[in-house]
Amino acid sequence: MFIRFSLDIGQRLVALRRIVVMAAVSAAFFSVATPAHAQTQTASGSPELRALFASWAQEDRQRQGVMAIPSTSPITSYRMTSSFGTRSDPFGRGRRRHNGLDMASPRGTPIYATADGIVGRAQWVSGYGKYVEINHGGEIQTRYGHMSQILVQPGARVTRGQMIGHVGSTGRSTGNHLHYEVRIEGRPVNPMPFMTSVAYLASLPSGTAAPVEVASAVGASQ
Repeated sequence: MFIRFSLDIGQRLVALRRIVVMAAVSAAFFSVATPAHAQTQTASGSPELRALFASWAQEDRQRQGVMAIPSTSPITSYRMTSSFGTRSDPFGRGRRRHNGLDMASPRGTPIYATADGIVGRAQWVSGYGKYVEINHGGEIQTRYGHMSQILVQPGARVTRGQMIGHVGSTGRSTGNHLHYEVRIEGRPVNPMPFMTSVAYLASLPSGTAAPVEVASAVGASQ
């Protein structure tokens, strides 16, 4: 028997009760004495219950995987001033590669983590100014530069939507903006598909390998 179980706690309890009752009825059918504690033991050893908890564990891991993929904008209101790819250097150094997005916004605008993760660095970095990097697992990393203020510490766990700092113009910068990067295995990729993917990720069916799907989509967009 296979049942596709939901993360909803109410539905989980219904499924759990059904399997425990089925185990008790099965034991009674075969004339096996089944006191209350034995019913629980019978149910806990059943393939159905093992499948139930395995399904929940898998679904929880998938939900955590989805949350660990950058899938929203790091600031809510901005003007895009530089896109990903080759551009004219703002300091007059010719055509140079730009590894992220520059998102202009007033000084002090809140900056949010775009996925769950662990803060790697939260410090001044040459070029980036006040800088935060977050490691999301699966070799996925986001970077946030030119902040006016950093609100997190290295090693801290953060969740998607948590405020991590404020927009500024520190480091190699010509005005208040956020420099935002997404990296996979150390390689910069275009952040834009990730910023617009939250609705897509929320609609993924159980069993879909979200990190691979999204990474492939990003690779195809370059």
